[in-house]
Amino acid sequence: MSRRNKRRGGQPGQRNSNKQARMAGQASSAGQPAMTVSAPSNGQPKQEASTIVALDPLAPLIIRSGRPFDDQAGPDAPRFPPPSTLAGCLRTAWARETEKPLGEHLRALAITGPLLLDRNDQVLVPKPADAHYFGSGESAVCIRAQPGAFDAGCGSDLPNALAPVQLAKRIDGKPSKGPSWWRLADLEAFRGGQDVPLERLTKNGWSPGAADRRNHVAIDRQRRASEDGKLFQTEGLVLDGREPDATDAAKGGLRLLAKTGEALGPALVHLGGERRLASLEPISQTTWPSPPQGWLQEIVDSGRLCLTLLTPGIFAGGYLPGWLDAERTGRPPTVLGVRLQLCAVATERWQAHSGWDLVKQRPRPTRKLVPAGATYWFRVLDANEAALEALWLANVSDAEQDRLDGFGLAIPGPWPSNATKTHKESR
Repeated sequence: MSRRNKRRGGQPGQRNSNKQARMAGQASSAGQPAMTVSAPSNGQPKQEASTIVALDPLAPLIIRSGRPFDDQAGPDAPRFPPPSTLAGCLRTAWARETEKPLGEHLRALAITGPLLLDRNDQVLVPKPADAHYFGSGESAVCIRAQPGAFDAGCGSDLPNALAPVQLAKRIDGKPSKGPSWWRLADLEAFRGGQDVPLERLTKNGWSPGAADRRNHVAIDRQRRASEDGKLFQTEGLVLDGREPDATDAAKGGLRLLAKTGEALGPALVHLGGERRLASLEPISQTTWPSPPQGWLQEIVDSGRLCLTLLTPGIFAGGYLPGWLDAERTGRPPTVLGVRLQLCAVATERWQAHSGWDLVKQRPRPTRKLVPAGATYWFRVLDANEAALEALWLANVSDAEQDRLDGFGLAIPGPWPSNATKTHKESR
């Protein structure tokens, strides 16, 4: 019997239970209740006590994109788990631990993440879209992009008078490759206006390595033999970590970092396709990042803010949040004391997101995601330090269910005062 058939084995009742478990994380969002929140003294909604967890994949992760899967299409390229995949995994784990029934109500369990965690408990985040790599070897550099005024005689078709985003300095050379994940401390330095050496980013960061490609064959259950022509391949994502050197004690692979709205204990869980196993472990609350000292007050004093997405976002206006009005002003959802005006955006190409609806037994409609790393520059119209603290690592997607699923995790940071004036400010 093939390895795939063994993984899919078990009693019919067990397989139905597994199907119901997946339904808990993937079923339709219509009419779902919200998580219970309380209103603290500063007027900000506050979620009940949460648990910080780390997931250690015990096999390469299979995360499918939802595109057609047949003999004419090759395997999906390795993908980092989207928030909805993590949400389904953790909600199912919580239901099994608490012996709750599996159903639509589990979608009210709030999930935040995933991020990455190395063996030194250092948090890694996606590369921001306003960072660009140029050159090679010792001449390789990381150059920031930032909002700036148009040169004389130049213009664009940017909507709503958004400012153009351009490199902060001119450079001769071609774009090059660099780490796709940064250590959070390096992103904080970058947001603080420092020029972070590419060598440091590469040493501390991470990029996916070679995919784990496996061949599979369908099994005829009557003959217990392979079916003719039923061959296919999968490519798995390996969280292999970095090679340690004399100054870096990091060993082993990387883990997924997440926060849940309910307590979770240690467990073995299924994560992604092919029922691949992962080890779930609750870890210290101090592992979850907190704002650097003085950061939030610096934002208030400067009246400018740079918001970076750490998980993909889902917005009504494509890359434009639906909580902004025609003048590009608005309040991020669940953050009552902050009012912002959008000045500029830097983002990569949108990502397709779909899946299989196990309730309706049909493919889900494809949705466009704003990729992780997208960067938004805002003028701060109304905010104080306490209100900005509620925006720290909050989910800012438009729809409540998308926020509960973990889409649009954002980190606010300073917009350095030495940045070029925006288009509107320069008029």
